[in-house]
Amino acid sequence: MGENKKEVKARKKAFRKAKHRAIRPWKGLSIVCAILAVIFVPLYSLLNVFDNSLAIFVGGTFWKLQNEDESAQYFTSDFESTEDMVDYGLQLVQQVEAEGAALLMNENNALPLAEGDNVSLFSNSSVNLVYGGTGSGNIDASTADTLKTAMEKTGFNVNETLWNFYESEEMGMYKRGNGGTIATASAVVTEVPWNEYTDEVKDSVSSYGDAAIVTLSRVGGEGADLAYGDVNYLALDDNEKEMLSNVAAMKADGTVSKIIVLINSANALQVDFLKDNTYNVDACLWIGDVGITGINAVADILAGNVNPSGSLVDTYCYDNYSSPAMANFMPMIYEGYTEELIPEKAKSYMVYQEGIYVGYKYYETRYEDTVMGTGNAGSYVYSDDVAFPFGYGLSYTDFEYSDMTGVYDAATDSYNFNVTVTNTGDTYSGKETVQIYAQSPYTEYDKENSVEKSAVQLCGFGKTDILAPGESQTLTINVDRADIASYDAYGAKTYILDAGDYYFTAATDAHNAVNNILAAKGFTAENGMDAEGNAELTFQWTNDTLDTTTYAVSKSGAEVTNQLSDSDMNLYEGAGDNSVTYLSRNDWEGTFPTESPVFALTDTMIDDLQLVQYDAADYDTVEMPTLGAKNGLTLYDMIGKDYDDADWDTLLDQLTYDEMVTLIGDSFHWTMPIKSIQAPGSRDENGPQGLTASLFGNNDKEKLTATAFTSEDVMAATFNTDIMTEIGKVIGNNCLSADVAILYGPGNNIHRTPYGGRNFEYYSEDGFLSGKMSAYEVAAIQEKGVHVVMKHFALNDCEQDRIGLGVWLSEQAAREVYLKAFQDVFEEGNANGTMVAYTRWGCIWSGGNKGLMTGIMRNEWGSNGLTITDNVLNPYVNGPDGVMAGGVTTYDAMMPYVTKELPAYKNDPVMVTAMREACHHDLYVLANSVAMNGVGENTTIKFVQPKLLVILKTIATIGVVGFILSLVMFILKKRKFKKSEEYTSYMAWKKELKQNKQNKQ
Repeated sequence: MGENKKEVKARKKAFRKAKHRAIRPWKGLSIVCAILAVIFVPLYSLLNVFDNSLAIFVGGTFWKLQNEDESAQYFTSDFESTEDMVDYGLQLVQQVEAEGAALLMNENNALPLAEGDNVSLFSNSSVNLVYGGTGSGNIDASTADTLKTAMEKTGFNVNETLWNFYESEEMGMYKRGNGGTIATASAVVTEVPWNEYTDEVKDSVSSYGDAAIVTLSRVGGEGADLAYGDVNYLALDDNEKEMLSNVAAMKADGTVSKIIVLINSANALQVDFLKDNTYNVDACLWIGDVGITGINAVADILAGNVNPSGSLVDTYCYDNYSSPAMANFMPMIYEGYTEELIPEKAKSYMVYQEGIYVGYKYYETRYEDTVMGTGNAGSYVYSDDVAFPFGYGLSYTDFEYSDMTGVYDAATDSYNFNVTVTNTGDTYSGKETVQIYAQSPYTEYDKENSVEKSAVQLCGFGKTDILAPGESQTLTINVDRADIASYDAYGAKTYILDAGDYYFTAATDAHNAVNNILAAKGFTAENGMDAEGNAELTFQWTNDTLDTTTYAVSKSGAEVTNQLSDSDMNLYEGAGDNSVTYLSRNDWEGTFPTESPVFALTDTMIDDLQLVQYDAADYDTVEMPTLGAKNGLTLYDMIGKDYDDADWDTLLDQLTYDEMVTLIGDSFHWTMPIKSIQAPGSRDENGPQGLTASLFGNNDKEKLTATAFTSEDVMAATFNTDIMTEIGKVIGNNCLSADVAILYGPGNNIHRTPYGGRNFEYYSEDGFLSGKMSAYEVAAIQEKGVHVVMKHFALNDCEQDRIGLGVWLSEQAAREVYLKAFQDVFEEGNANGTMVAYTRWGCIWSGGNKGLMTGIMRNEWGSNGLTITDNVLNPYVNGPDGVMAGGVTTYDAMMPYVTKELPAYKNDPVMVTAMREACHHDLYVLANSVAMNGVGENTTIKFVQPKLLVILKTIATIGVVGFILSLVMFILKKRKFKKSEEYTSYMAWKKELKQNKQNKQ
């Protein structure tokens, strides 16, 4: 063959072209599909593990109703339309703020302001109000009025120059950041320094000097407590002091007529600046976190359109550090800790050394002992610490109490107190809160058995209607006698009523209550009282003998005895040389905490602090429950049936083990559908200030319909249970509208100190008030088929080391302060669930504490509902211990710790039996919830995936299948091409060409 190079090149090119024409499409397609498979198969697999989290972020669901029964509406809205519901919620928030804001001082009737007054709004906070706290309870207040627009709507003229100065781009550096996620550090004060104020800004005040309104804002949230110690976030910072000093100078020279301070904080501000009135403040109004429309109520109060009637739910101090709890507010590390001994998330602890003496129970009790000369009270001066007592709140009018009477009703084991309230003013109508306080005798038995007694404890309250000047109303306030029993952890190991004299009083606040009782005992100002009490507003009852039996049985009929001894180092069997000296009114000076006790790890503590405590050998042998039976029941058949109905056993027999694992462990903001019993799933969401999806706010329905309420302390400060019912009604309807069946809220922990990061989503420093107010809210929410899991059960009273922190405290303090806020809601508010805290009781994680979860919550309080964990962020919040403790039924687990952990127990009948009972609780709640709306006798559940997962799965499937098919086609086409005339002739030519080259050589 004599082809030249050009011809050879052309022939090769033609062959390659023919080859590519035959196989290139399939080769290219196999490469593309391989890339798709490599990317999307792992991506789908990963996101499928976190499918519930994905659905929260981007939307979607896991089931659909087939043959949906439109008539099967078990829970329906109270409103004609979504717009009506939204409008009612906005009005209600304004009413909550109107009745919750507390007037703390009002010198020379500085408030209300005159109609049309020209006002200057001072401080960076005035343009950057706190509407709610940060974290999972954060609310959307983007459509709320500002302080300026609220004031203008009420008829005031606002200094535009000053306002624009704060709003300017140059001053933007001083704006507080908007928090919506979990905090890693406390917020800082960001007040504008006075040297930034221009002459134009300062001169503008002269035209708007009828009042200088200074807003002092503080914000808290999930993840971090407020700064204390070297930096006191709740005290005025230097820039605020300088601003107030200059505003005071303006008042002195006549530029400003009045100075009004608004305290925009759910954490009790340290008000030492009011002690000597350093800045010549005329009036001070606490407004808390104001929610979506609360600032409009604040403007109405300032204008006199609303007469304030709120009462403080925390003691306001000149010195926040005077609280005995502050000595133990810093987490400690166990002596001897190493990561080899115990997990890192088990190393820290905190001691509630103050015992029951939280808030007013400390300040008022030490005051009484100082007056009476008892308890080694020392030279204590109440007025050096307390600015405004618990329950305090002024009005624009005056009220007088009279004709207090009390009657014991043996049938209900309660007292009925009648108190007449008269508006003695001559100008303003208003409401008044009457508070009933009790004092139990502090006896030798108490001293011998370390039973502590506060001078007074709130045990009842009522609120009048709006009373016109001269008008009177007689309130009847019921007090359950069980609420005055004391818990005796070391003697009788149950609730007791001491022998001795019991006093009840109708009072304006806790301090007034102590003075009334002191007056009834014969004490006067000559004994050191700082005000004369009114003995006529007291009622006395004498108990002849110590009673250790009446309250040794709970309202549900269960025995009441010690359940929490392992969280009291003085009773813990593994304490070794560790011990605690609790604060006692028997010796104030000798027991007042100054630093936290140092605890050294013992062998028992080391064992108790390991990740999983469950050991099947610790339990009696049981038979393996039936699994996977075909009994033909569905969850629809269980609607309305009692928890103990025999049909539940039949239904539970149908569950498979994998379904139980899913129902218990795969529940991050969702309850998953269950095929064997045709159970739909449910959508669950946060809601201490109303329904919110602040972290995962993809649900447009929630954003459109959810009411952003005030902070919970403002709700509690109304002392109005009717308002709490209405709050619950709105939240329940919001959830119904957004298809949310389980609400993570309200928050029921205690304001143990003013510095708790989440104080905004907890009601009060007082367990009784918290429980009472919450009970009405929760009952109304649950009427709409929305099940409430109150959080965080329990002792989540700080955010420091919240994941794993061990809390050591006495059982008396636990029951009378911290659990009291939950107890009333279960026993009176039909509560049916909790969210378990990350905290440990001593060494044992809350959810794994059988005494807490089964002994108290299930048995004593009678809970049959579900209990969910907080988001499982660490494996010590584990499946086996929570299930075996009898309380935890659902794990709010973004990470698949639990679903990977529980399958190992498939052949353990003890664990399977406990898991079955956990599913019983979950399904009982689900069957009686709004999640069943639309489920009729013939409705079935179709399992689906969120759309994004379907898309990813489709792409991944196309990639895998496409790769396989295109690879097969590539191989087949390649083989076919090799048999073609083009291929054989080319290969023959190529062989001949090679032979010719060899011959030439």
